[in-house]
Amino acid sequence: MTNPLLYWLWLAERPGCSAKLAHRLLHAFGSPEAIWRADREQLAAADSLSRAKLDALADKDLTYARRIADDCARLHIDIVTADAEQYPRQLLDLSDAPLVLYVRGTLPDFEEQLTISVVGTRRATPYGLRAARYFAGNLAQRGCIIVSGMARGIDGEAHRAALEAGNVTVAVLGCGVDVCYPWQHEQLMQRIIRQGAVISEYPPGTEPAARHFPARNRIITGLSRGTLVVEAPKKSGAMISADLALEQGRDVFAVPGDINRPNSAGCNACIREGGAALVQTPGDILACYAHPRQPGAPRARKPDVRQEEQLHLDSPEVFAAAPRTMRTLEGGEPERTVWQAVHSGRHTVDEIVNETALPASDVLTALTILEVGGYVLRVGEGFCAADDVQLPQQTNEEPNLG
Repeated sequence: MTNPLLYWLWLAERPGCSAKLAHRLLHAFGSPEAIWRADREQLAAADSLSRAKLDALADKDLTYARRIADDCARLHIDIVTADAEQYPRQLLDLSDAPLVLYVRGTLPDFEEQLTISVVGTRRATPYGLRAARYFAGNLAQRGCIIVSGMARGIDGEAHRAALEAGNVTVAVLGCGVDVCYPWQHEQLMQRIIRQGAVISEYPPGTEPAARHFPARNRIITGLSRGTLVVEAPKKSGAMISADLALEQGRDVFAVPGDINRPNSAGCNACIREGGAALVQTPGDILACYAHPRQPGAPRARKPDVRQEEQLHLDSPEVFAAAPRTMRTLEGGEPERTVWQAVHSGRHTVDEIVNETALPASDVLTALTILEVGGYVLRVGEGFCAADDVQLPQQTNEEPNLG
């Protein structure tokens, strides 16, 4: 007798067949096994299918499904199908809910705890990193599950803050859960597995691909009651997540940023256009969920200040300081070159070497000098430019020769 799990894996991996189509077929036939047993005529009668889709569904070979199941058993990866008790109920609201989730770690009870996704740019500024840590850490301390994508920048900082707060965090990947992307987050990934879960809809061994990330974003937002956009340019994956959250009927919150920084343009535009509620403290988010929302009631948008005051949350001064006096970078040409590379978003040593064309030894020496001087900050496996630093102003004046 064939293990029913294999039919789920077979259906999830039909080439050219989307999750939406699979759910329509499940509605028509009742189970993956019934779809697997259906002939071409029965399949064609159930849905409007192209020849390529019919060919894919008419291929009844379970070899690849068995290989996936064997790989998961060998790698200690759990397989959670859409009909399983452990499957997050929130995802079933989606017309394109993943048929299968691959899990390392332990899935939390998303219905018992408020789940907030925290998203933002990979090329985060120090302001954005501090904001991510402030919001994610405080929300985690108050029992919220933090969901993000384990990318560099905002995602990674949100996961770290949740872990340090002692609560659960969930990373949703655009690759297999046995593949660490970015590779610099290997230690972070292991911490998340121990204290939460790393999940994906892609089977083991799947390498990251650009097309995977918009698809995985729907899972990040779908798991969450609300999505917080911390820092994001107008055209970015984080803004795709915000749009997805709104389409899914979830709440969207955004941290306002510097009007002169492209990294904050997405958040500021989302607030201005009414797509997101402006938040300045974690209490702004928690106040929206102080009372259960009744079915059919409008989604939360404006926090209740009185409720926020009762929560006694930490002051936003931890990341939103008063106007600062800018410091001028002191150092030689290598330090200025390396600092400019870091400031432009090159965070790792390899990225800085590629950007500057300096020898790795020179880059490492310059980074040490810059870090000692407080001009760059070490963040995870990379560096970020301090936001109160400016380069020396160059002058074009003729020298005074007397």
